[in-house]
Amino acid sequence: MGTSFEAIEDKFSELRTFILDDLSLITRPLQGGNYAAALLVVTACEAVGRLRYGRADGGLGFFRVYLVPEKWRPVSGSIYNALRNGLAHSFLTKVILKAADNPIELGISKYKEQHFKYDPGRSILFINIQSFAKDLKEAFHSYEEELKRDKVLRDRFINTIKKQRVIQVRDPKEKEAWRKLIKQQMT
Repeated sequence: MGTSFEAIEDKFSELRTFILDDLSLITRPLQGGNYAAALLVVTACEAVGRLRYGRADGGLGFFRVYLVPEKWRPVSGSIYNALRNGLAHSFLTKVILKAADNPIELGISKYKEQHFKYDPGRSILFINIQSFAKDLKEAFHSYEEELKRDKVLRDRFINTIKKQRVIQVRDPKEKEAWRKLIKQQMT
């Protein structure tokens, strides 16, 4: 029969609300929050991309299809990597090397610079965080419309979200430590 949209609507709405409300809080102040907002956008792509495509590498696909302008899509993999891994692991964007004559830096701008605009004088590709946040909101809307129309996507969503919520503890020592801690809490 397949999963109805109504069966997943609350989970989808909760996910969207958590992400977009946090993004709104981060982008609202006049200064600061650029890197935190950019990191939230790309990690949201990772989470929602896994639901959309049913694969661990779905984040790049979601980023490419929903957030990157058409002309930048052929290089979206290195942009995603520079944002996602650079921000998550060092809170700096990574420099994209060996892609052009000069290394390309990613600049995260809140208001001043245009979105996905390359400045050849400084060798910087700018990501405008206000536009990025707007694009993510539109991506959620587009994905929701796809979920309403496509039972395969709904089935994938519900099956994937169930898997994402479970962490298997495999280390026997850690399992035993969990058992002891929980037992202590019950006495």
